[in-house]
Amino acid sequence: MLFNKILEKQRFWLLLSYTIPLIVYIVTLAPTVTFIDSGELATACYQLNTAHPTGYPLFTLLGRIFTLIPIFSPIYTLNLMSAILTAIAIAVTFKLLVEILCLIGSDYNLLINKKIVTYLTAFSGALILAFSKTYWDTAESIEVYNLHKIFLSLILLFFIKASYSDNSGKYWLLFAFILGLSFGNHLSTLFLSIGSIYFYFAINRFDKISFQRLFIMAIPFLAGLSVYLYLPVRGEFANIAWGYPVNWDNFIRHISGKQFSVWMFSSTDVPAKQFRYFLNNYPLEFVYLPLILSIFGLFAIYRKNTKLLIFTILLFVFNILYAINYDIYDIDSYFLLAFLVTSIWATSGLYFIIEKIKIRSILVLIILVIIIPGILLVSNFKENNESNNYFVENYTDNVMKSVKPNSIIISSQWDFFVSASWYYQNVTGKYKDISVIDKELLRRTWYIREMKKHHPDIYNNCRTEFEIYNAELIKFENETDRYLKPKTQQDNQDLLRIRTAFLNLLNAIVEKNPGRDVYISFEIEDVKNERFAEKYQRIPEGLLFRLSEKTDFDESFKEPEFVYTLTGNSYYHYEFIMQNYLRAFL
Repeated sequence: MLFNKILEKQRFWLLLSYTIPLIVYIVTLAPTVTFIDSGELATACYQLNTAHPTGYPLFTLLGRIFTLIPIFSPIYTLNLMSAILTAIAIAVTFKLLVEILCLIGSDYNLLINKKIVTYLTAFSGALILAFSKTYWDTAESIEVYNLHKIFLSLILLFFIKASYSDNSGKYWLLFAFILGLSFGNHLSTLFLSIGSIYFYFAINRFDKISFQRLFIMAIPFLAGLSVYLYLPVRGEFANIAWGYPVNWDNFIRHISGKQFSVWMFSSTDVPAKQFRYFLNNYPLEFVYLPLILSIFGLFAIYRKNTKLLIFTILLFVFNILYAINYDIYDIDSYFLLAFLVTSIWATSGLYFIIEKIKIRSILVLIILVIIIPGILLVSNFKENNESNNYFVENYTDNVMKSVKPNSIIISSQWDFFVSASWYYQNVTGKYKDISVIDKELLRRTWYIREMKKHHPDIYNNCRTEFEIYNAELIKFENETDRYLKPKTQQDNQDLLRIRTAFLNLLNAIVEKNPGRDVYISFEIEDVKNERFAEKYQRIPEGLLFRLSEKTDFDESFKEPEFVYTLTGNSYYHYEFIMQNYLRAFL
C-alpha cells in the first residue's frame, strides 16, 4: 500500500518532526522583546556586538544573517530564528531516537513493519521533547539555548553513530567538530563530559588506539572552538563590546564567564534549594506520563545495552549535580540535557510497551503514540503561549514616559527594561535622548568604557570620579577573590576604597549634570548601604523616583498614560512588573 510505503520513509517522519513543532512555535511566538537578555542579544545580533559572557559568537553571527531578512521587525525575526532552531533540534532528536531504538529494539514480537514502529515511536519521543515546558518556552523568543539544543542532539547522534557504525572515522571527526562548536556557543556543553568520557572508553577500550584517535579529534574540535576568535577580532569595532575581549585577560575572563562565577558554588544552601526546585518542576515539564514511560525505558535499555544505560544515567545525573550549584532564578534552561535524556528514556519505554502488547493495526499504533505528545501540547499551551506578550515592550515604554526629555535613568532592572532599552535605542532609534545607566554593570571596567563612548557628556562631567573608580575596578577585576573574601587589613581598606569611589561616582552623576533630570528605579532604594544622592528628595513620578533638591512637587508633571496588561501570572518577572505598577499608582 502507498500509505505504508510513505510511513516507511524516514524522511517523511523527519519532516513531520520539524514541521509540526515549528507550526506550534510560530503560533505561540513572542512578537517583541521579552524578559532578561532578549533586548541585549537582539542588539548584539543586529549590530554584531559582543554579547554577555560567554560571548556566543556563532549565535551572534547566525542572528545577524536572520536580521537581514527584511520581512519582519528585527526582534520578531530573531524570535522566529529561535523557533526554527528548536524545530531543527527536534528533527535531529528524531534521528537520534531512531538510532537508539535500532540498538535496543528486538527483531521479534512486532506484528507491524519494524521500520514503521521505530519511526512512529521516535516521532512520538521527539514531540514529547518538543512540547515539554522548557524546550517549548525557550523556543518562543531569542535565546542562545536554542542553538545549544541542536548541538546537544547532534553530539549524541554522532557519538552513537561513531560508537556503533562500521564507518566510524567520519563520525568521530564530526562529533569532535560539533563539540567544539557547542563549547563555542555555551559552556554548559561541559555537562556532557563525564558521561562521554565513560562511554568513549567503554566502547573503544582504554588503549593506545583510543588515545591516538583523541589526538586526531583535537584538530576538528579546535576548528569548531575557533569561532571564539570573533570576539577579539570584532571587539574593537563593536558598538557595544561586553567585556571588551580584545586582550588575553579580558578574552579569558569573558569566555569563562568570570563575571557570573560568583553565582556558581557560592553557598552550600544553593544546591539544596535548586534541587528541590528541579524535583518539584521535573514532573510538570512532561506532565507526568513520560516519566512513567522512562521507568520502562531504563529497563529496556538495560536488557539490551548496559553501557548505553550507564551513559544516559551519567549524562542526566551530572547535569543535575552540576547545574544545581548555579544560584540563578532562571535555572530551567540549564537542565536541557536532562530533559533530552528523559525523552530518550520515555521513547525507549514506549517502544518496549509496543513490543509487549503486540498491536496489529497501524491506525491504533498511530493514535497511541500521538496521545502522549498531544497531552503535553494541550497542557503546556496556555503557559507557553507568548503570542500576546507585550509586557516588556509596554513596561519599557511606560518607564520612558515617566521621565522628562534628555533625562538620566539609573536602574538595576536589567531583566525588565534596561536590556530592552538597548534594543530600542540601538536598533529602532527610540528614546535616544535618554541615558539609561545600569547600576550593576557600572561595577565592570568594560562598562566604564561604554559610558565614555555612548554618554561622553556624562563621562566628561564626572571624569575625575570615573577615572578614580576605574582604577579601583581594575584592581578588583585582577584580584576579585581578595575583595569578595577580604582577609587582611589591606583587603578591607581596598574594599572600602572601591565602595567609596563607587558612591562618589553615583553622586557625581546626579550632581554634575546640570540641565538633566536624574531618575532612579524603585529597587535602587532597597540597597541601604549603597544609598547615594542623600541630600536629594525622591519624588515619585510614574514608575521612577526623580531626584530633586527641592521638596516641592513639580506642578508641570502629568501622570503618564500607561499601556499595560493585567495578569495573574505568578512568575517572578510578571509579579515584579505588576508590583511596580501598583507602587506607581499608590
